[in-house]
Amino acid sequence: MSLDATRTAPPAEHDSPPRRRPLQLRRITAYVLFAGLGLVMVALLALAAQRPTQPLDPEGPGPGGAMATAEVLRSRGVDVEVVRSIGALEASAPGAGTTVVVGDPTDLGPGATIRLRDATRGADRLVLVNGDTGQLEGLGLEVDAFLGGAEVDLVARCDVGGALDSDTVQVLDMRYIPRPAAPAGTTTCFAVPGPDSTDGEATDTSFGAAMVLVPRSERHSETVLIGFGSGLTNKRVADASHAGLAVRALGQSPRLVWFQPGTSDLVAPGDSGAGPGPGATVWPVWTTPVIALGGFALVLLALTRGRRLGRLVPEPLPVVVRAVETTESRGRLYRRASDRTRAATVLRLGTLDRLRARLGLPRGAGPVALVNAISAATGVPTTEVGAILYGAPPTDDTALITLAQQLTDLEERLRRP
Repeated sequence: MSLDATRTAPPAEHDSPPRRRPLQLRRITAYVLFAGLGLVMVALLALAAQRPTQPLDPEGPGPGGAMATAEVLRSRGVDVEVVRSIGALEASAPGAGTTVVVGDPTDLGPGATIRLRDATRGADRLVLVNGDTGQLEGLGLEVDAFLGGAEVDLVARCDVGGALDSDTVQVLDMRYIPRPAAPAGTTTCFAVPGPDSTDGEATDTSFGAAMVLVPRSERHSETVLIGFGSGLTNKRVADASHAGLAVRALGQSPRLVWFQPGTSDLVAPGDSGAGPGPGATVWPVWTTPVIALGGFALVLLALTRGRRLGRLVPEPLPVVVRAVETTESRGRLYRRASDRTRAATVLRLGTLDRLRARLGLPRGAGPVALVNAISAATGVPTTEVGAILYGAPPTDDTALITLAQQLTDLEERLRRP
């Protein structure tokens, strides 16, 4: 080997660093970007967690919050005070000149309900939004509550509880029916039309009302039950008479204590002298160790059994079953089992979905709204539409065939220009 050859052949190890530097630089850049992205995500989550997310939260700026209502009340001179536990409510000592509103009673347990009744006995008024029957019984009210969940126009036809005779609401979350033992002076507003109503108007309150006022008694203060809570949110407060109702129902006293129950109120005892303690939780004390042990076991199992898998490989199906064959097979099963009720239900549900989509109605539209809309679009009387879509199940094959023909006729009428 010559001296020139030795000088012109550079060492092999000098070639590797130039090739490694770009790769290392890319890796470091990727790590920095991922770390920065992680910090941004953590910051966004922390900011989102600080915002109240409960329905009708007076400090909630989202669609389901009630910040708009609270700010309007403050602009009218009402002192709005927000409390988030039954203990804080008792400490606020609501008395004369104070209205107490429970915006979201989801976490209002039996014990906290009893303490709420006792704490507000001297207040001007208690307003309970979307309360259930158990909570009404804890407050000593002879009223039953039922879920509503419908988009319907209701007229007040009363002048109590902050409602005016001509006020209207466009949403129904709960409907209330006073019991026969309800005290004299119990007043219902915004009567809900029953299933037999053909024009969407309620002739009486036998099917319930969206608002009930219960007069003061020795056990409780004057109580207003509101079943259209979603109408008071930031998203819906500007619709119909929702804003006026909110201001009149909540702003009749110079002071408003807005109570948003916390999770600790689910297990709060009925005696205000005892408390669950600052470390109390909704679940038993052994739940956290069990969850931690299960998580550790799951991670250990993943480490011991985990292995790197290859890319996904598509595999052709052995048999392709056409949709019509599946439908015919289900029909034969219904026929063999003589399950006409189930077959009729499937036919009606399918027709309702198609008619609702064609008319542009929301999925939450109630039977009354659907029947009225379909009748107006097809020209079929509402009584006949209601019997077709919500009538009794067929008793024989002939009746089932007739029902199928009637449903088809409804769809055909809607398709005609």
